Amino acid sequence: MVMKWRDAITMDRVPVLTLIVFLLVSWASTVYFLDHSVITVPSPFTPVWAAYNHPDAARLVSWAICGLLLALLVPLPGRPPSWTVLISTIGKQVRPLSWLWILITFGAMAALVATKGRYLLEAPQYLIFTAPPALVSASSVAQPMAVLAAGFLSVRHPLLGRIAMVLWLVLLFACATRVFAGVVVLYMVGRFLAGGRVSWLGWLFTVLVTVVLLPIPLYCRDLTEHGLIPYARAISEVILEPSFIKESLLTTTSSFGFSVPLLVFTSHEYGITQQDMLISLNPGPGRLVGWDDILFSMRVHEFIPYSALGEWASFGGFALMLFTLVWGLVVRGCLRSVGSNPHPTMVLFLSALLGMAMLTVVMITQYNTRAVSRIISMMIAVALLERVLRPATAAFLRRWSLRRARTGESAARGPVADALA
Repeated sequence: MVMKWRDAITMDRVPVLTLIVFLLVSWASTVYFLDHSVITVPSPFTPVWAAYNHPDAARLVSWAICGLLLALLVPLPGRPPSWTVLISTIGKQVRPLSWLWILITFGAMAALVATKGRYLLEAPQYLIFTAPPALVSASSVAQPMAVLAAGFLSVRHPLLGRIAMVLWLVLLFACATRVFAGVVVLYMVGRFLAGGRVSWLGWLFTVLVTVVLLPIPLYCRDLTEHGLIPYARAISEVILEPSFIKESLLTTTSSFGFSVPLLVFTSHEYGITQQDMLISLNPGPGRLVGWDDILFSMRVHEFIPYSALGEWASFGGFALMLFTLVWGLVVRGCLRSVGSNPHPTMVLFLSALLGMAMLTVVMITQYNTRAVSRIISMMIAVALLERVLRPATAAFLRRWSLRRARTGESAARGPVADALA
């Protein structure tokens, strides 16, 4: 019997498949960018692009994809729900919880504003915050889930959901983060999972908008002034220039393509030690685990960290394959565990895990292992918390059902019958 694609592409496999596609698109973008770009002024990115060569790229991408394919094929305990059942269940659980999605999406906005402070409007440099690093990291991790929550909210409250989406676009634009380009995608995915109708034209429009938005934060990062006001002023001046579209295409391909040259560049950094990787895998505070001592040695430049894939590739292709295999299995295990939850709390935990999983898809190609391991640790903690709370949730729902049944029975009998009883 032939397996249908929907049976094979289960929910827990989506992040792994996304990373495979991302690596292939990144490789194709690298080739396009190098064939069409002309570098006249050296920059911190120049040595990374110069390190690229086709044989190394083919070898390393193959090793990484080999590990991801193995992660897809390894059977895990339990059977995930079908897409029809999953979307139906999520939709029923999501729609009545409007208050929760309002709290999550607008609460995360407030956290972002608090961490950026006065630098949200104008800042002397990129990546400057007023809050401690731990709060900044927590706020960043919460953003994908918060945008998903806006999509959930849009099914019952379309206007409020759209307002939340627009506000997220403004705030993330002011931060010049690539999550800005993913806002519409995450919003539409949230709407789809909550039972909202999304046509194929809607998905096509979403992809086009994402491609158009991606160059904007990358362009803003290179400006001498940062923040919402300088960014808005700069974009309004260049958006109508004929050359901006061509430059945007090169910027987009350089953004997607940078992952593969960074993988090749970092794989040649043989000074990375096993001790460095043990420190990177420890999600504890950097000051305590030793990360602060090696932080600046694990970067190409102040604003260009090594990639997690490249760090493991520096120990050989087999180490890279093992890393992607373990990453894929952990992500799948966490999502499959939470997806088996039959209670209404499932959608809250699932949206959190799915948002974090998709965030690591990008981070694993352009950020240190340290950044990826911290998010993966949060995913494991959330999955374990859901398992711990599941019996309490079941007991609470049983008591609630009995109470409602008794209330309904009492109302049906009437006050006289209750008095006689």
